[in-house]
Amino acid sequence: MSVKTKALSEKLAHIIRYEPAIAQETTTVKDALALMRSRQKPALMICKGKKLLGIFTERDYIMKALGSAKSSDPISKYMTPNPITGRLDETLGEVIEVMDAKHLRTLPIVDENGAVASVVTVLTVIQYLADHFPAAVVNRPPQPHVVSEDADGA
Repeated sequence: MSVKTKALSEKLAHIIRYEPAIAQETTTVKDALALMRSRQKPALMICKGKKLLGIFTERDYIMKALGSAKSSDPISKYMTPNPITGRLDETLGEVIEVMDAKHLRTLPIVDENGAVASVVTVLTVIQYLADHFPAAVVNRPPQPHVVSEDADGA
């Protein structure tokens, strides 16, 4: 099995672990933004107890709340409800396919009980792949004679 195949076949439970920022559905917009800023997270997982209800991302704020939200509004008013999720038993390759097909930047990962276990972002995927394929991702010093065997783009 090639290194590439092995990396894409790795189960999420064994690799990418990004601790999610979690807020309750009654959290205000003001407190949600403060939590995202203080934890330096691009998204909040909105839960009721441990059950994932939705996700609130920087993009949600820009597209849905900016200019119209009151700081005291509940975050549930602006979150994306019932988000697409991944599971810990899925592979990195499967998650990349879902994120690409659905144009997702952030994918909540849930455990067998539906509780948020982790989060995969485009950045965490890139960092993981860069660790496994450093010459292909970061080509320093430039090596003009190195040519990809796969075509770039769509």
